[in-house]
Amino acid sequence: MKIMHVCKKYPRASGGDAVVVSHLEKEQHAAGHKVVVVTSNCDDIQNAPNVYKFGFKDTPANLDAITPKRIASLVVLFFRIFGILRTERPDVIHTHSIDMAFVVSIAARLYGVPVVHTFHIVTFYDAHHSLLRRKIELWLAKKAQLRAATAPNNYDVNKLHEAGLVQTKLLDNGVDLSFWGEHVSAPEVEDFVFLAVGRLERQKGYEYLIKAASLLAHSLPVAFRVIIAGDGSQKAHLRELIKSQHVEDIVTLVGNKSAKQLRSLYAFTDAAVFPSLYETTPITLLEAWAAGVPVIVSSVGILRDAPKHFDAAYVVPPGDEEVLLDAMGRCIIATQEREHIATRGYEEAARYSWPKIAQTAETIYRSVL
Repeated sequence: MKIMHVCKKYPRASGGDAVVVSHLEKEQHAAGHKVVVVTSNCDDIQNAPNVYKFGFKDTPANLDAITPKRIASLVVLFFRIFGILRTERPDVIHTHSIDMAFVVSIAARLYGVPVVHTFHIVTFYDAHHSLLRRKIELWLAKKAQLRAATAPNNYDVNKLHEAGLVQTKLLDNGVDLSFWGEHVSAPEVEDFVFLAVGRLERQKGYEYLIKAASLLAHSLPVAFRVIIAGDGSQKAHLRELIKSQHVEDIVTLVGNKSAKQLRSLYAFTDAAVFPSLYETTPITLLEAWAAGVPVIVSSVGILRDAPKHFDAAYVVPPGDEEVLLDAMGRCIIATQEREHIATRGYEEAARYSWPKIAQTAETIYRSVL
């Protein structure tokens, strides 16, 4: 089978779709399939013989926004995809951004190639997004005439069914258990270390983490640190918030880190914190679980409907620094509880191995051929 992935981001640009596509590609190659990738024109994205870049050169941060340059690049994609399909003749196209799915679907219908789309984020029911974006993305999804669609949690699958996209199926995000679970030597650190990983955008809820850290510093006589790894449009705002909350000696922004660098950070991390306001399935959560680190995470994505006594993470409501403060304090003080949560998280990660996810994707592909 020849599979064409169409995505905004691809390694080495950071993003959930880049992680998903690169791991699916790896597993699909291992299964004997041929893989072609169509992606954005970005210096951070690596060049390879099977990678087609399209459009105007842009930055990873801008690829997540609707800008004039990105719209112009979609027009370029519309004209280029006909030639790419004529050359490559894929059996199935797997898209990872709904605007790109819509553009590609026009040529795909001409060449008789089915399109499977993964919703890495579902916006139409979520008031965190503008009404215009929510309406446009749902319209694009319906007009793309997708042969199949996927979402990485059951809540979003059900919402897409209710919206009329009844061809939607569950396709979990995955994690490389052998990589993240590998033992890495780490320096001794006296302070308790919290690690947060993700783009510096409002969606990630870092302002609540910084406020919780400020509250915790005044309520708990224990030395701790918060490391935030990532980059994005809110960097300056978060730096100002760190200063205004007087936590410059506690909270540190360390910028983007490679997977190997993050694994080294996890080696001396006591707990991971993911305070997102909305997500589907945070890949960073799966990576922290696989690294054997106890996790504090907001009730979004796969944890939206977590049972009351779910014990693989400290689950907190999004956008509430007071509850986040309590969870961070418990995590520092309750050693046995923290160790139990880390163990259960590692067990939970085993459900999301990439070979399992790739096999599910292949089953979906074959259902539309």
